[in-house]
Amino acid sequence: MIRTSFYNILILLCLSLVIYYSLNVYFINNLQSTVPQDGINMAGHDALEYAIEATPPTPNNTQTTKPRSVQNAIMRKVMVLKPVFRNKNPKYVGIKQNLINCFLPKPYNLSSVWKVANSWPKINEVFPAKEKSIGAVINAMGTESIHRIKNSRRGTQLKLVLELTGPQFVLFKPSWYSRENIINGTVYSGKDRHNSEIVSFHLAAILNLRYTPIVAGRKMSLRSHLEHADDELRQTMPVINNQQCAYGVCHYCKRDETVCDDPTTGTLEGAVLLTIPGKISKYRSPWQRTYKDQLKAEWEKNDNYCALIRKQLHFDVLLDLIDAAIFDFLIQNGDRHHYETRENRVLLLDNGKGFGNPFVDHIDILAPLYQCCFIRRTTWERLLIFSGGALTETLEELNKLDLLYPLVIKEHYTALERRLLYIYSTVELCKEKFGNKIFK
Repeated sequence: MIRTSFYNILILLCLSLVIYYSLNVYFINNLQSTVPQDGINMAGHDALEYAIEATPPTPNNTQTTKPRSVQNAIMRKVMVLKPVFRNKNPKYVGIKQNLINCFLPKPYNLSSVWKVANSWPKINEVFPAKEKSIGAVINAMGTESIHRIKNSRRGTQLKLVLELTGPQFVLFKPSWYSRENIINGTVYSGKDRHNSEIVSFHLAAILNLRYTPIVAGRKMSLRSHLEHADDELRQTMPVINNQQCAYGVCHYCKRDETVCDDPTTGTLEGAVLLTIPGKISKYRSPWQRTYKDQLKAEWEKNDNYCALIRKQLHFDVLLDLIDAAIFDFLIQNGDRHHYETRENRVLLLDNGKGFGNPFVDHIDILAPLYQCCFIRRTTWERLLIFSGGALTETLEELNKLDLLYPLVIKEHYTALERRLLYIYSTVELCKEKFGNKIFK
């Protein structure tokens, strides 16, 4: 009797192993490419879009099955990631300390601080990686006297151009929301968040994607600086409930949507962005949304979309856009409908639509990564350094140095760590399909 039970258990165990390995082989084969191993043919290279689809589309789900199956695969992969993706990499400690030393506010020499900052932008960076005077520039941006204010018509929302002593012009994006405000709706809903611009600058420095403008938090009084406003701006600066307010002139500026001095402090929070010298060109993003609920963009429908874009863009620009997609996914900026370049390198401008809802992850922001299935090796290695909580630990330390700290609620830090795991799982799925050829 005992021997019979033993054999039954042994048979069940063997059957379980057979089923387990069969399922794994099936799943891996389903991810395997028919592309020759000696090179990646871009035709059919939308790796995860094409290969992970679990069920054939029906007339009712044709437009949603493939993106949804990709996202499901990415989320499933997170559950089986190796410990290296969840543990802290000791290499981050030195990088964190260097960044703190660079960003720490410092005294500045007004006769040279702006000249130095404006000399930093190069072909592959806007600010240097190891330059301790960044803290001096940030300090000057946050405290130097304002001599003139005018309305900026650039973009769709209220922005002010401040002339600081020097002279030096900076862009001021005002606060519309409290830190606790959760933006519901689409990925592009709501107005720009000034704190997102600041945190995004810090995040870009951590990830070594140094293509953002230098940003600092600042408080200013609209009432105290009314005399410095030009005539156009002054006409859009009403007094409401004894508070000095402004609504400006822009595409979406409205008289009934104003920012105002705080009734208690008499100041208005905002982010100041250092202008980037040089010629900046603007292009429509290949992964632009339609901004219409019932209308899908080509990238949301075309299995072979990356192959199409590969023929249209310089490869370095495409790699830049994949870097931008990773960056945008972390902050949840789904509104990069255009991108700007300086000397043919993509800049990470207009990051105000980030950090809207920490409880939602729009994985389709990663489309350039999972459709093309390649990534810069340097980007991937940097991401690996900040695993296991190191990313948000470092980000928090940089945020503490800003005048407007705290910049985000803790739920946003939690969301960043979760989204980093999704990026890891996306790259791992691509790696299973194409091997190390995905690293460029």
